[in-house]
Amino acid sequence: MAEDIDALRTFLTRVTAVEDVHHHMRRITFAGDDLADFEPVGPDTFLYMLVAPPGRTELGIGHDFTWTAYFAMADDVRPVGGYYTLVEWRPEARELVMHLMTHGDTGPASAWVGRAQIGDHAALWGPRTAYDPPADTTSFVLVADETGVPAASVIAAEVPDGVPVLAFLEIGSEDERQPFPEREGHEVVWLHRDGAEPGTTTLLADAVRAAAWPGGSPYVWGGGESRAMTAVRRYVRREIGLPREAVSLVAYWRHADSPVESTTDDD
Repeated sequence: MAEDIDALRTFLTRVTAVEDVHHHMRRITFAGDDLADFEPVGPDTFLYMLVAPPGRTELGIGHDFTWTAYFAMADDVRPVGGYYTLVEWRPEARELVMHLMTHGDTGPASAWVGRAQIGDHAALWGPRTAYDPPADTTSFVLVADETGVPAASVIAAEVPDGVPVLAFLEIGSEDERQPFPEREGHEVVWLHRDGAEPGTTTLLADAVRAAAWPGGSPYVWGGGESRAMTAVRRYVRREIGLPREAVSLVAYWRHADSPVESTTDDD
Protein backbone atom coordinates (compact mmCIF):
# COMPACT_ATOMS: atom_id res chain seq x y z
CA MET A 1 0.00 0.00 0.00
CA ALA A 2 1.43 3.37 -1.00
CA GLU A 3 2.02 5.71 1.92
CA ASP A 4 2.84 9.41 2.07
CA ILE A 5 5.09 9.68 5.13
CA ASP A 6 5.23 13.46 4.83
CA ALA A 7 1.46 13.64 5.27
CA LEU A 8 1.53 11.94 8.68
CA ARG A 9 0.77 14.12 11.67
CA THR A 10 1.89 14.52 15.26
CA PHE A 11 -0.96 14.47 17.79
CA LEU A 12 -0.22 15.95 21.24
CA THR A 13 -2.04 14.00 23.95
CA ARG A 14 -2.05 13.20 27.65
CA VAL A 15 -2.71 9.98 29.54
CA THR A 16 -6.21 9.74 31.01
CA ALA A 17 -6.30 6.10 32.16
CA VAL A 18 -3.85 3.28 32.89
CA GLU A 19 -4.60 -0.35 33.73
CA ASP A 20 -2.74 -3.65 33.58
CA VAL A 21 -3.75 -6.28 31.03
CA HIS A 22 -1.18 -8.65 32.56
CA HIS A 23 2.26 -8.26 34.17
CA HIS A 24 3.94 -7.44 30.83
CA MET A 25 1.24 -5.30 29.21
CA ARG A 26 -0.59 -2.10 30.10
CA ARG A 27 -3.74 -0.61 28.60
CA ILE A 28 -3.24 3.15 28.29
CA THR A 29 -5.78 5.73 27.18
CA PHE A 30 -4.55 8.89 25.45
CA ALA A 31 -6.76 11.96 24.97
CA GLY A 32 -6.60 15.50 23.64
CA ASP A 33 -8.25 18.04 21.39
CA ASP A 34 -5.68 17.19 18.71
CA LEU A 35 -7.57 13.93 18.21
CA ALA A 36 -10.74 15.73 17.07
CA ASP A 37 -10.02 14.85 13.45
CA PHE A 38 -8.08 11.64 14.01
CA GLU A 39 -9.18 8.69 11.86
CA PRO A 40 -7.95 5.07 12.05
CA VAL A 41 -6.52 3.84 8.75
CA GLY A 42 -7.08 0.11 9.19
CA PRO A 43 -7.77 -2.57 11.80
CA ASP A 44 -4.02 -2.72 12.54
CA THR A 45 -3.66 1.07 12.84
CA PHE A 46 -0.40 1.88 14.63
CA LEU A 47 1.28 5.06 15.79
CA TYR A 48 4.74 5.99 17.00
CA MET A 49 4.51 7.13 20.62
CA LEU A 50 7.04 9.78 21.70
CA VAL A 51 7.49 10.53 25.41
CA ALA A 52 9.94 12.51 27.53
CA PRO A 53 13.39 10.89 27.95
CA PRO A 54 14.47 9.52 31.34
CA GLY A 55 14.93 12.25 33.91
CA ARG A 56 12.74 14.77 32.10
CA THR A 57 9.06 15.63 32.14
CA GLU A 58 8.98 18.01 29.15
CA LEU A 59 8.19 16.34 25.83
CA GLY A 60 10.24 18.86 23.86
CA ILE A 61 8.44 18.50 20.52
CA GLY A 62 5.30 19.98 18.99
CA HIS A 63 3.08 19.76 15.93
CA ASP A 64 6.05 20.68 13.74
CA PHE A 65 7.86 17.45 14.68
CA THR A 66 10.05 15.91 11.98
CA TRP A 67 12.38 12.93 12.12
CA THR A 68 15.17 15.10 10.75
CA ALA A 69 14.84 17.41 13.74
CA TYR A 70 14.50 14.42 16.06
CA PHE A 71 17.85 12.94 15.06
CA ALA A 72 19.50 16.35 15.39
CA MET A 73 18.43 16.62 19.06
CA ALA A 74 20.90 15.95 21.87
CA ASP A 75 20.54 12.52 23.46
CA ASP A 76 19.51 13.91 26.84
CA VAL A 77 16.52 15.81 25.42
CA ARG A 78 15.49 13.54 22.54
CA PRO A 79 12.11 11.84 23.20
CA VAL A 80 11.97 8.07 23.46
CA GLY A 81 9.26 5.73 22.25
CA GLY A 82 8.14 3.10 19.79
CA TYR A 83 5.32 1.85 17.58
CA TYR A 84 2.13 0.65 19.28
CA THR A 85 -1.24 -0.54 17.97
CA LEU A 86 -4.57 1.19 18.37
CA VAL A 87 -7.08 -1.16 20.01
CA GLU A 88 -9.98 1.23 20.59
CA TRP A 89 -10.97 4.63 19.16
CA ARG A 90 -13.54 6.81 20.95
CA PRO A 91 -14.16 9.78 18.65
CA GLU A 92 -16.85 11.34 20.83
CA ALA A 93 -14.40 11.55 23.75
CA ARG A 94 -11.33 12.26 21.58
CA GLU A 95 -9.62 9.28 23.17
CA LEU A 96 -7.68 6.34 21.81
CA VAL A 97 -6.51 3.22 23.63
CA MET A 98 -3.36 1.21 23.04
CA HIS A 99 -1.91 -1.93 24.61
CA LEU A 100 1.79 -1.45 25.37
CA MET A 101 4.36 -4.08 26.30
CA THR A 102 6.68 -3.46 29.21
CA HIS A 103 9.78 -5.34 30.36
CA GLY A 104 10.84 -3.31 33.35
CA ASP A 105 13.68 -0.86 32.77
CA THR A 106 15.26 -2.80 29.90
CA GLY A 107 14.60 0.18 27.62
CA PRO A 108 13.50 3.82 28.09
CA ALA A 109 10.13 3.31 26.37
CA SER A 110 9.39 0.21 28.46
CA ALA A 111 10.37 2.10 31.61
CA TRP A 112 7.97 4.92 30.72
CA VAL A 113 5.12 2.49 30.05
CA GLY A 114 5.71 0.80 33.39
CA ARG A 115 5.53 4.12 35.25
CA ALA A 116 2.89 5.88 33.13
CA GLN A 117 0.25 7.72 35.08
CA ILE A 118 -2.71 9.99 34.45
CA GLY A 119 -1.57 13.41 33.25
CA ASP A 120 1.62 12.27 31.51
CA HIS A 121 2.16 13.82 28.07
CA ALA A 122 2.79 11.89 24.85
CA ALA A 123 3.01 12.71 21.17
CA LEU A 124 1.58 10.21 18.69
CA TRP A 125 2.95 10.23 15.13
CA GLY A 126 0.88 8.59 12.40
CA PRO A 127 -1.41 6.80 11.89
CA ARG A 128 -0.11 3.98 9.69
CA THR A 129 -1.27 0.53 8.56
CA ALA A 130 0.22 -2.62 7.02
CA TYR A 131 -3.15 -4.32 6.40
CA ASP A 132 -4.38 -4.42 2.80
CA PRO A 133 -6.15 -7.68 1.86
CA PRO A 134 -7.03 -8.19 -1.81
CA ALA A 135 -10.71 -7.93 -2.72
CA ASP A 136 -10.91 -11.66 -3.50
CA THR A 137 -9.67 -12.78 -0.05
CA THR A 138 -11.62 -15.83 1.15
CA SER A 139 -9.96 -16.42 4.56
CA PHE A 140 -7.44 -14.90 6.95
CA VAL A 141 -4.37 -16.39 8.61
CA LEU A 142 -3.09 -14.26 11.51
CA VAL A 143 0.37 -14.86 13.00
CA ALA A 144 1.57 -12.88 16.02
CA ASP A 145 3.55 -12.91 19.21
CA GLU A 146 2.37 -10.87 22.19
CA THR A 147 3.38 -7.60 20.53
CA GLY A 148 1.11 -8.31 17.55
CA VAL A 149 -1.83 -9.87 19.39
CA PRO A 150 -3.58 -6.49 19.95
CA ALA A 151 -3.64 -5.80 16.21
CA ALA A 152 -4.57 -9.40 15.37
CA SER A 153 -7.52 -9.18 17.78
CA VAL A 154 -8.87 -6.04 16.10
CA ILE A 155 -8.46 -7.63 12.66
CA ALA A 156 -10.29 -10.80 13.79
CA ALA A 157 -13.13 -8.71 15.21
CA GLU A 158 -13.56 -6.81 11.92
CA VAL A 159 -13.49 -9.81 9.56
CA PRO A 160 -16.98 -10.17 8.03
CA ASP A 161 -19.23 -12.87 9.46
CA GLY A 162 -18.79 -16.20 7.76
CA VAL A 163 -15.20 -15.58 6.64
CA PRO A 164 -12.80 -18.13 8.23
CA VAL A 165 -9.94 -16.96 10.45
CA LEU A 166 -7.00 -19.10 11.58
CA ALA A 167 -4.89 -17.35 14.23
CA PHE A 168 -1.55 -18.48 15.68
CA LEU A 169 -0.72 -16.46 18.80
CA GLU A 170 2.52 -16.86 20.75
CA ILE A 171 2.68 -15.74 24.39
CA GLY A 172 4.90 -16.44 27.37
CA SER A 173 2.41 -18.51 29.35
CA GLU A 174 -1.29 -19.06 29.97
CA ASP A 175 -1.50 -16.09 32.36
CA GLU A 176 -0.38 -13.71 29.59
CA ARG A 177 -3.42 -14.28 27.41
CA GLN A 178 -4.93 -11.12 26.01
CA PRO A 179 -8.53 -10.50 24.98
CA PHE A 180 -9.17 -12.11 21.60
CA PRO A 181 -12.48 -12.56 19.78
CA GLU A 182 -13.52 -16.14 19.17
CA ARG A 183 -16.43 -16.44 16.75
CA GLU A 184 -17.94 -19.19 14.67
CA GLY A 185 -15.53 -20.07 11.88
CA HIS A 186 -12.52 -18.77 13.83
CA GLU A 187 -9.79 -21.13 15.03
CA VAL A 188 -7.41 -19.65 17.59
CA VAL A 189 -4.21 -21.51 18.49
CA TRP A 190 -2.37 -20.21 21.57
CA LEU A 191 1.31 -21.13 21.68
CA HIS A 192 3.12 -20.93 25.04
CA ARG A 193 6.88 -20.44 25.36
CA ASP A 194 6.80 -21.87 28.91
CA GLY A 195 9.91 -20.10 30.15
CA ALA A 196 11.76 -19.57 26.88
CA GLU A 197 12.88 -16.02 26.17
CA PRO A 198 10.74 -14.05 23.68
CA GLY A 199 12.15 -14.17 20.18
CA THR A 200 14.12 -17.40 20.70
CA THR A 201 11.64 -20.09 19.64
CA THR A 202 10.30 -21.35 16.31
CA LEU A 203 6.78 -21.86 17.67
CA LEU A 204 4.99 -19.65 15.15
CA ALA A 205 6.74 -20.95 12.03
CA ASP A 206 6.39 -24.55 13.20
CA ALA A 207 2.66 -24.13 13.85
CA VAL A 208 2.06 -22.52 10.47
CA ARG A 209 3.97 -25.32 8.74
CA ALA A 210 2.00 -28.01 10.57
CA ALA A 211 -1.40 -26.50 9.79
CA ALA A 212 -3.76 -27.68 7.10
CA TRP A 213 -3.54 -24.80 4.65
CA PRO A 214 -6.85 -23.12 3.73
CA GLY A 215 -7.98 -23.28 0.15
CA GLY A 216 -9.21 -20.38 -1.92
CA SER A 217 -7.39 -17.06 -1.58
CA PRO A 218 -6.11 -16.63 1.99
CA TYR A 219 -4.57 -13.40 3.27
CA VAL A 220 -1.71 -13.74 5.75
CA TRP A 221 -1.14 -10.94 8.23
CA GLY A 222 1.37 -11.01 11.04
CA GLY A 223 3.22 -8.91 13.58
CA GLY A 224 6.04 -10.06 15.82
CA GLU A 225 9.75 -10.68 16.17
CA SER A 226 11.71 -10.17 12.94
CA ARG A 227 13.19 -13.67 12.61
CA ALA A 228 9.82 -15.33 13.22
CA MET A 229 8.05 -13.14 10.66
CA THR A 230 10.78 -13.83 8.09
CA ALA A 231 10.47 -17.60 8.60
CA VAL A 232 6.69 -17.51 8.13
CA ARG A 233 6.98 -15.21 5.12
CA ARG A 234 9.44 -17.48 3.36
CA TYR A 235 7.21 -20.49 3.94
CA VAL A 236 4.00 -18.94 2.64
CA ARG A 237 5.70 -17.21 -0.30
CA ARG A 238 8.12 -19.93 -1.42
CA GLU A 239 6.41 -23.17 -0.41
CA ILE A 240 2.72 -22.31 -0.33
CA GLY A 241 3.18 -19.96 -3.28
CA LEU A 242 1.07 -17.03 -2.11
CA PRO A 243 1.44 -13.86 -4.17
CA ARG A 244 3.09 -10.81 -2.62
CA GLU A 245 -0.18 -8.92 -2.24
CA ALA A 246 -1.62 -11.74 -0.10
CA VAL A 247 1.09 -11.48 2.55
CA SER A 248 1.81 -8.77 5.11
CA LEU A 249 4.16 -9.92 7.88
CA VAL A 250 5.67 -7.06 9.84
CA ALA A 251 8.75 -7.14 12.07
CA TYR A 252 7.39 -5.40 15.17
CA TRP A 253 10.69 -5.91 16.98
CA ARG A 254 14.06 -7.62 16.67
CA HIS A 255 15.74 -9.91 19.20
CA ALA A 256 19.36 -8.99 19.96
CA ASP A 257 20.54 -12.24 18.32
CA SER A 258 18.28 -11.92 15.30
CA PRO A 259 20.24 -11.22 12.09
CA VAL A 260 19.55 -8.09 10.12
CA GLU A 261 18.26 -9.42 6.81
CA SER A 262 15.79 -8.70 4.08
CA THR A 263 12.19 -8.78 5.27
CA THR A 264 10.36 -7.89 2.08
CA ASP A 265 7.46 -9.93 0.79
CA ASP A 266 9.65 -10.92 -2.17
CA ASP A 267 11.60 -13.34 0.07
